[in-house]
Amino acid sequence: MKYSLSAKNLVCRNLEAHASYCAGLLNPNHTKEITGIVRSDTGLLTSRLNQAVSNTVMLPRILQRFALDYFAERHSPFTLWHSASKPLDDDALAQLGFQRKQSQVAMAAEVQRLAVQGAGPSEGDLTGGELEVSGVKKEELATYGEVLAAECSSAQEAAELQKFYTALVAIPEQRRARLRFFLARLEGVPVAAGCLFASADALGLYDLTTLQDYRGRGIGRRLFRHLLEQAQASHHRSLVALVPAERQQLPLDCGFFAVGEVARYLFTP
Repeated sequence: MKYSLSAKNLVCRNLEAHASYCAGLLNPNHTKEITGIVRSDTGLLTSRLNQAVSNTVMLPRILQRFALDYFAERHSPFTLWHSASKPLDDDALAQLGFQRKQSQVAMAAEVQRLAVQGAGPSEGDLTGGELEVSGVKKEELATYGEVLAAECSSAQEAAELQKFYTALVAIPEQRRARLRFFLARLEGVPVAAGCLFASADALGLYDLTTLQDYRGRGIGRRLFRHLLEQAQASHHRSLVALVPAERQQLPLDCGFFAVGEVARYLFTP
C-alpha cells in the first residue's frame, strides 16, 4: 500500500460505504450522492449514524441545500466529515449551525504487516478479572447498542442508537453480514465494544468503545488486538480506521500509518 493521498482515500471510501450500508439496513432511500459529497440517512435521529462525507471543497450553500436542509427538515442531527486537504470555511459553516468537533486521524495498514502482539496489554495493565472477547450473536445486538449508548453525550442520541441495534435483530444475518460486532466482557459484564466493516477494498474499524469506569485497565487494548487477529484471518489486504489524535499511538505500534486528517462537524437542529 502506498501511504499517501490514495491511502487516505481508502479510509474515506470505507467511511462512506459504512455510513451507506448502516443506513440502508433501515431506510430504503438511504443514500444520495452529488459531485463531492455523499449523504446517508438511517431514518433515526442520530448524528452517529446519519452522515455526510465530503471529499472536495464546495460552496456553503451547496452543503446547506444538499445536507443541512435535508436533515433539518427531518429534525435530525448528522455528522459532516470533510476529507479534502483544503479545509472548508469554518466561519461560514458555523453561521449555518455546524459545530466544529475534533478532527480524526485517518489511519491505514496492510493486514499482512500488522504487529498484533504490539496491541497487547503492558505488564502494568490489570483487567481485575477474567476478560473474554467474542463475536456478538443476534440476541446480543441490543447489548452491543447499550455499551455504545452509555458513552453518548445526550439521552436522545443514546436512545436512537439503541433503536438501531435493536432493529438489527429482525434483519436477516445475510443482509448485515458485512458488519461484524464484538464485545469484551469482564467477569461476564459487557464493558467494551468494537466492529469490523467490510467494504469492497478494505476492512474498517468502528465503534471502539470502553465504558468509562473500565478504562485504563488494558481492556481496550485486548479488544483491539482481537480485532486485528480477526482482520488477519480475513481475505482483506487493508485495514483502516479513524481515531482521535491522542489515541493513535497504539495503532502506530501495531503497523498502521497516519495518512491524513478528516475534519468533523456536528449539526443539531
